[in-house]
Amino acid sequence: MKFDVFHSIGRIDSLPVKLTDREVFMSFWEQLRLADELGFGTIWVAESHFSSEVQKRHKQPVIPHYHGEIGINCDSPQLAQMIMARTKRIGFGTAIYNIVGGNGGPIAAADRIRSLAFLNQFVETPRKLDIGIASGRFPFINRPFGICPRNEFEAKNWQACSRLILCEASEIFLRLFNGETISSADITRRKFDATGAEYEPRWQFDEMMLVPALPEHEKKLVTFVLGTHDPVAQESALAWSDCDIFNLSFTAPDQIDAVHSAMRRRYENTSRSWNRSRMPRTVLVFIDETSKRARERASDCFDMYIEAMRGTAAVPDKEILMSRALIGDPVEIREQLSPENSRRFHADDRLMLWFEFNQSDSNAICGQMRLFAEQVAPHVTAPVKGNQPR
Repeated sequence: MKFDVFHSIGRIDSLPVKLTDREVFMSFWEQLRLADELGFGTIWVAESHFSSEVQKRHKQPVIPHYHGEIGINCDSPQLAQMIMARTKRIGFGTAIYNIVGGNGGPIAAADRIRSLAFLNQFVETPRKLDIGIASGRFPFINRPFGICPRNEFEAKNWQACSRLILCEASEIFLRLFNGETISSADITRRKFDATGAEYEPRWQFDEMMLVPALPEHEKKLVTFVLGTHDPVAQESALAWSDCDIFNLSFTAPDQIDAVHSAMRRRYENTSRSWNRSRMPRTVLVFIDETSKRARERASDCFDMYIEAMRGTAAVPDKEILMSRALIGDPVEIREQLSPENSRRFHADDRLMLWFEFNQSDSNAICGQMRLFAEQVAPHVTAPVKGNQPR
């Protein structure tokens, strides 16, 4: 079992102690340095763009009850440089990097990530880079970049259109990162499955290739992780790169096992192979010396989350959320991580541990991280070093 850390880098104004944006980052630096010291494999960072508070004034706000900013990291490659300067070995991951809208589209996104991979060779200890890619969670982030219906047909078929936009973006992004010389004429032509109508590409560009040249050994330090479970979008991306796949913490165990089974079948009779660590999973962690305090903290955090998400995407019942998190004292957490437990973790899983979910007390969060690393991880497996390639 591999243990990473996920951090939302968000500002939650409904907490008893309201942090400024600067204080959010100061807390993040503190938790980052501790994660590196404790030997966690990768620090995964969330990314967002534009104010969540301002979007409440839109005609159709997507998170009208969230108080604060869903995320204040808007430049993951730049953040990665600061992370590497402050740590000794921990890997860097994006969860996720928007290749459709927020970062300017797939060409600009590929340019920045390839530059990050190139500069990685000049770091004292080059790091493993896990670059999670997807289309972004909220439409208000993509809309300013023209990612919205262009005609009545697209408006009526927007869900299918969004899928094809991600397919187009991932192909452009991955082929440019791989070092290909391509133009928009080289990108796969796609059709809407339901109607058979041809999809009109979003990005038109002349022949191009990204520079500088990226050495093969530096490419091997980069893994792309798809932030989608859409089989069509997965198939499109996997045609150009051997990508891993994300999974969110609220997913039922049966669904997780089904994805692994599907990926193993997909890779049968190919040169690629699949294992469970290739689907990193965010897992909420509420650990304390006493089970009672851990459960109280988890209950309060989930109440806040449910209220913040009211009126948006479907949120599981609180009991389900609690049953899929790690909650309790160290002994209970170790039991919950065992394959025999109803949570059904596996010895080969890769877990992105989310300690700061709806919390702002960095000292308390650091205490939880240390408690897990010292009293849980050694009884399961030693965390892997972040600078080792897959």
